[in-house]
Amino acid sequence: MKKGLLAAVGLSGLLASCGGTLTVGAGGYYGEGTSSSLILNSLTDYQTNWQLSTAVQDQKGNVIPAGTHVICDNTTTDISFNVNWTGYMAAVGLQLRGLNTDSYKNIGVFLVNSSTGRVNATYSIGSNIAPLNLKPQAIIVNPITSVDIKGYTYVRAQGIDGTAAASNVVSTSTAIPVVDCQ
Repeated sequence: MKKGLLAAVGLSGLLASCGGTLTVGAGGYYGEGTSSSLILNSLTDYQTNWQLSTAVQDQKGNVIPAGTHVICDNTTTDISFNVNWTGYMAAVGLQLRGLNTDSYKNIGVFLVNSSTGRVNATYSIGSNIAPLNLKPQAIIVNPITSVDIKGYTYVRAQGIDGTAAASNVVSTSTAIPVVDCQ
């Protein structure tokens, strides 16, 4: 118990000294080394404070159903999701990664300090933050209203154990549409 607490305090200090991030290596992964005891099982149930009120179709013919949660690229979006894991997790690093690109954006580190379980993480994502590198496409909502789609992105998570070693990476099972909200 004391070792876990000391490791958590040490990790908190490490995070604070890095300005709240623990980013290392290419690809934006968190932690140093590979954890032998922490395994992330899933990242599920994502929701945002923005939803499509009607089904829309993008230029490639993909239909995005009404009620789909989206990230608004032109304003702040609150996003929440559940991270499930096995082992001791001091923190979880969160990232957005473009569907058709290799670009990413780290969005934060969420302190957990808990053994095996589930946590609901909620973050506010600022405008123009989703990593897409795509040209805007028009999505026709209905004959009167249109929404500009920027692309699609995944939310990814990687756990950090008490020794600052990194777990595996998990991702949302579907890409989240990124649009300009009107």
